[in-house]
Amino acid sequence: MHSVKIKDYMSSNVTTFKPEDSIISALRTLIKKGRSGAPVLDNEGTLVGILSEIDCLKEVLMDGYYQEAGDRVANHMTRELDSVNQDDDIITCADLFMKGRRRLPVLDGHKLVGIITRQDFARALINRIDHPHHGKN
Repeated sequence: MHSVKIKDYMSSNVTTFKPEDSIISALRTLIKKGRSGAPVLDNEGTLVGILSEIDCLKEVLMDGYYQEAGDRVANHMTRELDSVNQDDDIITCADLFMKGRRRLPVLDGHKLVGIITRQDFARALINRIDHPHHGKN
């Protein structure tokens, strides 16, 4: 099989949050943009977490129940991160997606340059099947 790079299938139009953003505001953004989660970047642009819609929903549900103001992204994001490099072969995503990851931040060195989702990965695999000799190295 030929090599297909992650950068060929990732989205570079990435919605991001800051740790100090409110959960309610983050959930509104996810809904508006049709996303199920997004990377969290600190003020230097370093990837520090991932926030999923389920993280937001848990907090918003508790806020509604207890009638409290919304909490911050930093208190609910996942800090244990898996990421991939934009120049890696698309197959490097396979294990991570099979373990249940829905999205992976794509880095160029330490800089966030995109995101790849399970759907992007599936599209790459189908493209490989449909065009087995296209771009062969």
